[in-house]
Amino acid sequence: MKLTVIDQTGDKIGGAQQSLELFLRNIPADIVPRVIFFERGAFAERIERLGIPVDVVGLGEGIKRSSRERPRTSALLEIPRTVNALAAKLRADAPDVVYTNGVKAHVVGSVAARLAGFSSVVHHRDILSGAARLLILGVTATCTRARIVTSQNVRRCYPLPHTTVIDNPVDLELYRDLPEPLAARAALGLPAGVPVAAVVGRINRWKGLDRFLRALAAVNRTTELHGAIVGAPHFRDADYVPELHALSEQLGLQERVTFIDWVDDPRAVYAAIDINVNSATREPFGRTIIEAAAAGVPSICYDDSGVSETMTDPAAGRVLRAGDEPALAAALRDYAGDAGYLRAAGAAARHWALRFGAPLHAERVAGVLRSALTVPRRTPDVAPGISRQP
Repeated sequence: MKLTVIDQTGDKIGGAQQSLELFLRNIPADIVPRVIFFERGAFAERIERLGIPVDVVGLGEGIKRSSRERPRTSALLEIPRTVNALAAKLRADAPDVVYTNGVKAHVVGSVAARLAGFSSVVHHRDILSGAARLLILGVTATCTRARIVTSQNVRRCYPLPHTTVIDNPVDLELYRDLPEPLAARAALGLPAGVPVAAVVGRINRWKGLDRFLRALAAVNRTTELHGAIVGAPHFRDADYVPELHALSEQLGLQERVTFIDWVDDPRAVYAAIDINVNSATREPFGRTIIEAAAAGVPSICYDDSGVSETMTDPAAGRVLRAGDEPALAAALRDYAGDAGYLRAAGAAARHWALRFGAPLHAERVAGVLRSALTVPRRTPDVAPGISRQP
């Protein structure tokens, strides 16, 4: 099967790109992929190094600068040109299936595939609201044959037929050999001899890092705990970073929190920390929770996150009521104050992570892609038929 993948970014790498790369690294032998990006950069080069052909179809400035929070009218005017250029590229490639990854890729890629006469599958990894959600819902309902979502939480945002829930993957083999903890801490500028809790990943407002800082301050009134914020404001919210620095000073955390820039290989981070925190509400999935678990680090998250659906072992981490800051502080205090409890949670988390292996994920995604060749097109008013792969 000839597969054309469309991803909206060829440069910056987020969780969606990490999952896509793992799929391509583990893709079944009967699928021959090529990838179209809207820009060239570090991620496109990583995919090329896998031996996968890469093409670029550029976007207009209006589409580039448009975001789900700040859509631009100029983007709507540029979409027809981009769709036509992409449709022409698809006709030249003649894929059996088109697979889109990312919100802009869904909008432009799905329409282009429909225009060019090819079946397409979208992989929803985001929870949208307002006009952005209605746009994506309309496009995917009319232009795609099947849909993949990362959680039931995401599925509720897109209640359409032929939707399959597939958990995001982690390369478990990478986590079998981690750096030595004290060396990892020294390299990252983290203190020795004190528990460390961290939030890892993109720094965006909806991630709730201010919530994490307030909980950290509450814990340190009674229990010693160092915090770390590891990441960068990829895609949006660059002004949030100085706000977080200012908040940490207001809370008196100057000696209790370390800000660390984006780390391409997070294994050094997980080797250095004791507790992973996902402080976001309505998190579509929560990839860092799986990465941390693979490294033997338990996580704390909220019950409206996608990954909380799968955390059926209460020993592997703590799932709290959405947005509850006192509960977050209490969970942090429980872990920081009991080394034995923390070790047992880490061991349970490592066992729980086994279900997220990359080869299994690739086969599940491939199954949906194969089905797109035969699934009949359905109108949006048909009652949803939702499945979840085990």
